[in-house]
Amino acid sequence: MKMPKIFQNTKLRRGGASVLLALLAIVAAVLINLAASLLDSRFGLSLDLSRNKMFSISDQTVKTVKALGQPVEIYALASQGSEDLSISQMLENYRRLNPDLIKVSNVDPVANPAFATQFGGVNLSQNSLVVTNPDRSKVRLINYTEMFELSYDQNTYQSYPRAFIGEQKLTNALLFVTAETITNAYFLSGHGEVELSGLSHLMPYLESENLQVSSLPGTELSRLTKDDILFVASPRVDLIESEQAEIKTFLENQGRMVYMVEPGSPELPYFESLLDLYNVKFNHDFVVETDADRYYGNPSQLVPNIGNHQSAVGVKENNQIVLLPSASSFSQGVVQSKKFAVEPTLTTSAGAYGKTNLEATTIEKEEGDLSGPLDLSLVIRQIDEEGNDSGTKIVLVGSMSFVGSSSFSGINIDFFMGSVKWLMGQSDTVTIIGKSMVGNTLRFTSATQIYVLAALVILVVPLLVLCFGTILWMRRRHL
Repeated sequence: MKMPKIFQNTKLRRGGASVLLALLAIVAAVLINLAASLLDSRFGLSLDLSRNKMFSISDQTVKTVKALGQPVEIYALASQGSEDLSISQMLENYRRLNPDLIKVSNVDPVANPAFATQFGGVNLSQNSLVVTNPDRSKVRLINYTEMFELSYDQNTYQSYPRAFIGEQKLTNALLFVTAETITNAYFLSGHGEVELSGLSHLMPYLESENLQVSSLPGTELSRLTKDDILFVASPRVDLIESEQAEIKTFLENQGRMVYMVEPGSPELPYFESLLDLYNVKFNHDFVVETDADRYYGNPSQLVPNIGNHQSAVGVKENNQIVLLPSASSFSQGVVQSKKFAVEPTLTTSAGAYGKTNLEATTIEKEEGDLSGPLDLSLVIRQIDEEGNDSGTKIVLVGSMSFVGSSSFSGINIDFFMGSVKWLMGQSDTVTIIGKSMVGNTLRFTSATQIYVLAALVILVVPLLVLCFGTILWMRRRHL
């Protein structure tokens, strides 16, 4: 039998094959999408391809959620059709991790305006969250606006969301409503310290560990118990004798303290006598680095070596850095107590030095300056016979500006919070960081980097294209 003429047309046959292939491709795409949706809905299998993993949650949250020992109820306040996709996906991720203990419900605040008021949430906006335990004895309200870090545009005079911190807020809320106890974090006041109001950028991180943060005047030091943490933020005026005795008693009774100082801090005999108890001395110097790999921009902006202590190991394992805009150092005595261990967590290179004359007219090393390597941060811990932590814990940092400014705290927050978590006895020392919502920019630290990149783009890449093009043209010419 002869094929009809219409099927003998070569162009028609090829065109029909193309149409068939296109239809098959469309069907395959539909089936792949259906399979992906099924895997996501039935088994929770999905792949987050967004920049900065906006629809994923961190390993720290995974550990926290899986370790929950009590039920938690989460209410999302959003009208149908106005749900924030990032928040909805985040809640679903939490629920999937522990569906037996985490219950997520959507509540329409328009249809049920009185719902949030029973928890004290009078002015909660759309897409806000209410987190509570089943008997509703503990409640944490997360307003939608609190889930974003804001920045200010100096050109338009308007604020804009810089980072999404909803995960940080929600994980904090879960810990709060399931916590058996709350730890007090007291910032000592009355001695010229950095005011607590000037450290507001640290509050979300401290509160995320369920720390109750407040100021503590020297006259109220008797309130300290072994369950509290005392923060001393670069004092400028010395303690009086009775205050020194109160802090000494607190430390001797398994107390925990973070002591931060700055270059140029005056000599404070009563404060420094607390360090003498552990054979540690504050050097009152100004550290200068000579190793170009250990500073950023100028030799006083230090990028120190990170030690292996538990408080810093998370930062080190994640290949993060700590940046100290300016710093002083500490010295350890030759003879150390058998009851206490002193270990450096941040150190300079061997080429660094500490300027002891802060009024010197040159930054160069002079006679009397301290030679590196220098200890910029230390931990002091009471130990048992086997060398394990058994009581008193102290963190010393020779810089206040490394977290005293929000510009630097974003870089150093893991180290700071790692120290706090160690004081609290937690093993996970990595902090949940917000997901950036702004585009990444290319940053250069030297003119050499700019020239190298310019040479690659302007010269090397075009020459490579020209060479390959010439070779291909010559080969085709001889065919």
